[in-house]
Amino acid sequence: MNSLSTLSADSMYKLDERTRNLLIESAPLMESWSTNDCACKDSGGMEEWAKTKNAQPVERCDWYHGTWQYLRLLNMVAVPPWYEFYQDALSNVLRRRPKAEVLISAAADYGMLATLHDAIRAAGADPRIAIYDICHTPLRSCQWYAESHRLSIECTCDNLLTCDIPPASFDLIVTDEFLTVIKSSDKPLIVKRWRELLKPSGTLVTTAMIGGPTTPELRQGYAERARHLLEANAGSFPHHLNGRRDELLKLFQSFARHHTRHMLADEKEIRRLFDGFGEVSFARTVTPGECVNPTVSFQIVATVP
Repeated sequence: MNSLSTLSADSMYKLDERTRNLLIESAPLMESWSTNDCACKDSGGMEEWAKTKNAQPVERCDWYHGTWQYLRLLNMVAVPPWYEFYQDALSNVLRRRPKAEVLISAAADYGMLATLHDAIRAAGADPRIAIYDICHTPLRSCQWYAESHRLSIECTCDNLLTCDIPPASFDLIVTDEFLTVIKSSDKPLIVKRWRELLKPSGTLVTTAMIGGPTTPELRQGYAERARHLLEANAGSFPHHLNGRRDELLKLFQSFARHHTRHMLADEKEIRRLFDGFGEVSFARTVTPGECVNPTVSFQIVATVP
């Protein structure tokens, strides 16, 4: 019997009350921001696959960023809190370098910033935080979180693969599941880019899920699961009472049609990507998963010489 079959995805992670309340407050804001801030792009972005491969193409990523936090409330999308290693990995770096230059390399919302913030407090550090993303909406979400928590950040809307950042700019780079967001041909390019952007002895902290293509059957199952979970968790959606439930279901169905994870095939592929680093640790773990519940993932800490 597959050992994963004995695990319950729902039992692997539970939203704490503080995170839940923040999401209830911010999710409608992200939905609203996405209508204007998710712009068309020549390449990249969460809409890249759906522009060329989907029978129902889209030009913008509003279906993604406007729905992401609602799905977080149902524990249906991959988020930093799924990975307990972040706290130790980040706080250890920040204790060594309390004034670190830190890069958050792309973000779906403020989730990675909140995780970094916890590590900053644990380490008693005062780093300089830069956040790069190809879309304005997650950056606006990060700014909302930063203002609410009196945290100083610098946000830049640009493509990390092509933008102009001097080499050796950062002591720490952190990003959650970015390797499964980008297409296969871009994976070695972004790992090389991270390596070049790190200072000597700088550290990258990230994660990567293992799996196969997102099939039509998996998409259908995802939409159905979202519908069932919405019925069971109506209290997490106070802004969608009085008949607005159908609006959420349409968002979930659109997300299921368009969202694609470019999963890593196996541990060998991950190890090959990080050949150019010095010291690298790969820790296998199991997460609740998105379309496949649960899912095998790897927690990665890579340091340049």
